[in-house]
Amino acid sequence: MSKKALFSFAMVSLLGVGAGLAQTGAAPANDWPTWGYDQERSGWNRGETTLSPRNVGRLKMQWTAELGVPTDNNVLSTMTAPVIAGGVQTASGVKDILYVLGANDVLYAVDAANGQKLWEKSYPNPIKPTKAADWLCPNTTNATPTVDKARGLVFFLPSDGKLRAVSLADGAEKMTPVEFVTPFARAWSLNLVDEIVYTTSGRACGEVQDLRSPMGAAALSGLVRKGDGPLLDASAVQAADTRDLSKPSVTRFYTSGARPAAPWGRGSTAKGPDGRIYLETSDGLYDPAAGNFSTSILRLSPHAARLVDSFTPRVYKHNNQKDLSGSASPVVFNFKGRTLVAVSQKEAVLRILDAAKMGGDDHMTPLFESSKLGNDQETGTDPGRGVWGAITTYETPDGRRFLYLPMLGNPSKDAPVFPVTNGPIPNGSVMAFEVLEKDGKIVAEARWTSTDMVMPDPPVVANGVLYALQSAGQAMQNYVKPGDKRLPRDVSAVLRSTPVTNLRLFAYDAVTGKPLYDSKQIMKGWVHFSEPVVALGKVFVVTHDAKVHAFGLGR
Repeated sequence: MSKKALFSFAMVSLLGVGAGLAQTGAAPANDWPTWGYDQERSGWNRGETTLSPRNVGRLKMQWTAELGVPTDNNVLSTMTAPVIAGGVQTASGVKDILYVLGANDVLYAVDAANGQKLWEKSYPNPIKPTKAADWLCPNTTNATPTVDKARGLVFFLPSDGKLRAVSLADGAEKMTPVEFVTPFARAWSLNLVDEIVYTTSGRACGEVQDLRSPMGAAALSGLVRKGDGPLLDASAVQAADTRDLSKPSVTRFYTSGARPAAPWGRGSTAKGPDGRIYLETSDGLYDPAAGNFSTSILRLSPHAARLVDSFTPRVYKHNNQKDLSGSASPVVFNFKGRTLVAVSQKEAVLRILDAAKMGGDDHMTPLFESSKLGNDQETGTDPGRGVWGAITTYETPDGRRFLYLPMLGNPSKDAPVFPVTNGPIPNGSVMAFEVLEKDGKIVAEARWTSTDMVMPDPPVVANGVLYALQSAGQAMQNYVKPGDKRLPRDVSAVLRSTPVTNLRLFAYDAVTGKPLYDSKQIMKGWVHFSEPVVALGKVFVVTHDAKVHAFGLGR
């Protein structure tokens, strides 16, 4: 076995975990403890009861908190998406608290009721980067925190790469910080499963500090050549066992040496049965025997200890060539007694997999594969098209299962006919599908499309309402328009940080697609790689200029 494969398959003792998904567990909480609401990354708050299709049209801006995180053209994500813990016992009483991590390495705690800042904790990075920041690798934090309600903790990852945990109530440190990713790594949202914290990282933004470490060896194993700059991190899945807060331990699974095959979905990992985790990878080398897992969906054992299963589309060579992979996290859900996984990428094809045997015997055969839904132009970037971020799922009280895809760009000429539309969608939209079983086979049928949106973020669902966010960002990265001369990185940073229009919150009936709310011009800013958060009778939205907006009923 190759050196890369040995890194990837390094074994650790496994933690015994129970089977089943959160959707079938205890009564759901009406807060938002992690990116996508739950460990499966469903984007569906099953505990929200205040906002409904009957009253969501009366949403008003209730408060705005200005957190003062400095903005920079190179830093597209000024703040992470928020997470929320309800009913936290503090010195001044019980509070519902919103947490957000700034690109300035400050963790903020905000009273979700009124927007008042309760506390903030700063974690300056003592390591100075040896490479200049740019919008691809801004040398800042990126991973959305995650809440451990049972132990009263919030886990987060500043730019020094060390995983930390502090008290929900007052920010007091509760865990020995542990090296989780390399400093300045491009890491994605934290996920907490059975007291193991997961994240993914890629794009080779992190700077390896110790070349003799496993992280150094993994990065060196994939290099074609070594330049004069720093050794940059290899694409990986990280797992921190936090059962003993005084001695957290970390294991890693490398999806490739060096930069390729990076996990790129915004939710990082999704939990499946038995505590196993699912993730996607982007373009790069595809040679599983050598430890290179590009353009695929991977299933790993707990602790990210080993590869259990994988799915790779038959068109992986074409997707690799065109940069059409690695843009959206998978979502895990139950349907008629089976656990399924829905996946889609920049390629803009929806696939549904059997969680127990992804891709069948040849690892390339899904249960369902749609026609092309978008991105006929086959551009991975410039402009960005296809499905980005994550897929959302929702089950109605009478058992109907829906999937929602945030589609950048216009629909494909081969897309199915949607019975309900809300006007032309040249810039982007949310596409809704219903999962069905017909003649013993799993299918997904088109149901409705949203209003036209510029770069829609992954939507979320609560109490029968789908909330969608027009992020308003710039889909071009390196050119003013296709065919132009490539821009210098400092000039393209200005292009990337200049919004096309304004941030806009929409609400729809999750089943019928009927429009229920539109914030129109209420928010003037934009946001990059986020999601709306619905909890405690409010909708929370963060912006690039370091504001948190809260919408609710009344006022």
